[in-house]
Amino acid sequence: MKIKKDFVALFSMEAGWKSEVPNYAGGLGILVGDTFYSCADLGAKVVGMSLIYHLDDNPKKAFKPAKYMKKLEETVTVEIENRKVKLAIWEKTIQGINGHSIKTFFLSSDLPENPRWDRELTKNIYPFDKYSRMAQEIILGVGGVRAFKKLGYEIKYYHMNEGHSAFLGLELLQNNGGNIEKVKNLCTFTTHTPIAAGHDYFDYALAHKTLGKLIPSNIKDLATRDNLGMTQLALSLSRKANAVSKKHQEICSEMFPNDNFEYVTNGIYHNRWIGEHMKKVLDEYVGGWQEDPSRLKSATSCIPGEALVEAKKMEKKDLVDWINSNNSFFPFDTVNPDDYLTDDVLTLGFARRLVPYKRPTLLFSNMEKLREIGHKKLQIIFSCKYYADNPYYVSTINSILDFAKELRSQVKIVFVPSYSIDVATRLVTGCDIWLNNPVPPLEASGTSGMKAALNGTINMSTLDGWWVEAWEADPASGWTIAQENLARENRDESDFESLIEKLQDAIDCYNNRPEEWKEKMKRSVALVSYFNTNRMVQEYFNKMWRK
Repeated sequence: MKIKKDFVALFSMEAGWKSEVPNYAGGLGILVGDTFYSCADLGAKVVGMSLIYHLDDNPKKAFKPAKYMKKLEETVTVEIENRKVKLAIWEKTIQGINGHSIKTFFLSSDLPENPRWDRELTKNIYPFDKYSRMAQEIILGVGGVRAFKKLGYEIKYYHMNEGHSAFLGLELLQNNGGNIEKVKNLCTFTTHTPIAAGHDYFDYALAHKTLGKLIPSNIKDLATRDNLGMTQLALSLSRKANAVSKKHQEICSEMFPNDNFEYVTNGIYHNRWIGEHMKKVLDEYVGGWQEDPSRLKSATSCIPGEALVEAKKMEKKDLVDWINSNNSFFPFDTVNPDDYLTDDVLTLGFARRLVPYKRPTLLFSNMEKLREIGHKKLQIIFSCKYYADNPYYVSTINSILDFAKELRSQVKIVFVPSYSIDVATRLVTGCDIWLNNPVPPLEASGTSGMKAALNGTINMSTLDGWWVEAWEADPASGWTIAQENLARENRDESDFESLIEKLQDAIDCYNNRPEEWKEKMKRSVALVSYFNTNRMVQEYFNKMWRK
C-alpha cells in the first residue's frame, strides 16, 4: 500500500454538503462542508473524517449512503464496553473547480455483523443519552485514527472540530507510549461555541466502563477532576487551539483562562451559496471571483447598483413564488390571496437553530410598534428545523404562529419548518434583510449572514461573532442593533428599541432612498472578499498547521 503523507485530517461529528444526506445538525456541519469544498478548490492536502447516520432500523426506511458515496472493503474495529464494534468506512470524493479533489470518510456501525444495539450507535446524530453520545465519540475519534492508518494515511495534524473527536488523543497516546508531547505535536483544536452547555462532559464511571483500557491513569489531569470534559481533553492534547472569530477569542480566554487561543474567523464557500441570478451579475462584473473570492472586494466599484437590484428582484420572486406555492407555510386554516407574499415589499429573513440566546421572538416584544412601522411595508420569513420533542422549539414556533395570526393582513409572516441546505439557499438569496439578534457575546461566529451578504442581502445584527469584524471593516454595509457593551442580562427591552429603530430606517431606505440601498447591497457583497472559506483554510495553514 502506498503511504499518503503529510495530510491534515479534519475530524467532525457532522459534515453537511447536501440536504438529502443526514449528517449535519446545524452551522458546524455546514461550515465543515464549505471547508471541504474550499480545500478541494485550493488543492490542499486535507482529508476528512465524520460519521454517517442511518436514521431508521428498518432497512427499507433507513438512509442509504450508497447513492452518495462509496463503501470501502476495509473496515476497522473499536472497543466499547469491552465489546468489539465493527465499523464500515464510506468514501466521498469532493471535486474542486480547478481539477483538484479531496477525500472525506464516514464511519458507520450499521453493519449486519454487529448486534442491533451496536448498529444503533450511529443511528441518529447527537443522541440525548450520554452512553450513546460517548460511544459515537469513540467511533469518531478512535475509529477515525484507526481508519486513516488502515487506509494508508500518514497524518501530519489531527484537527478536532469541537471536543467530539477528542478521544482520538487517547488513541494517539496509546500509539505513542503515553508521551503527551508527541501527541500534542500531532493535534490542533477548534472550539465553535462560547456556551458552557455546548461542551460535552461525561461521568468518569461511565467513561471507565465505556472506554476501558483507553483511559490513561492521568485522565483527570487532562480532562478536569470532576467529569471527563471533552473540550479540556482536546485542549490538553493539542499544540494549538483557535476560536472562530476575534470576539470569540476573547470569550474563550475567559472560559479557559489557562489556555491560549488563536482566532480564525469562519467563512463560507462562495460558489455554493450564490443565487443563480446574482451569479450572472458577478460573472459579468467581477472576473475570476469563483476561483479567487478576494476579488469580490471590487464589488463596490465594479458592479452597477441597478444590476444588483434587478438580480435581487428575480431571486426574491423565485423565493416568493416558492413560499406561495405551499400553503402549509402559512399559519391559517384557510389561506386567502391577500395572505400571500409579494415581491415588492421589504422581506426580512430569520432562519437558524432555535435556542433562547438567539432570541427568535425579540422582534415581537411590542406588537403595536411592529405593526406601526411594518404595516403593509414588511413581510417576514422564519425557518428552522422542527423538533417536536423539544419543548422550547414547540412553544417558540407556536408563539410565532400566534403573532402571525395577530398581524394578519398587516405584517405578513410565514414559517418554513423544514430548514435544510436547500431552504437556506432560497432564503439567503431571496430576502432583503437578514436578521440576527443573539445576546452578545453568545454567537461564536455565525455564517448565515455571510451567505446572505454574498447575495446582496443586507445584515441587521447585534454586535457579535463575525459581525463585529464586518462592522469594523465597513459600517455602511448593514445595520447594527444596540450597543456592544451592554450587560448580557435584562437587555431585551433596549435591544428591541434599537431593533425597531433600525428596522424603521431600513424600511425607509428600501422605499425612499434607492441609491443608499444599492450601495449597501454592493458593500454587503464586498464583505465576502474576506469572509470566505478559501481565506479561512489558508489562515488555518498559516496559523494552526505550521510548525
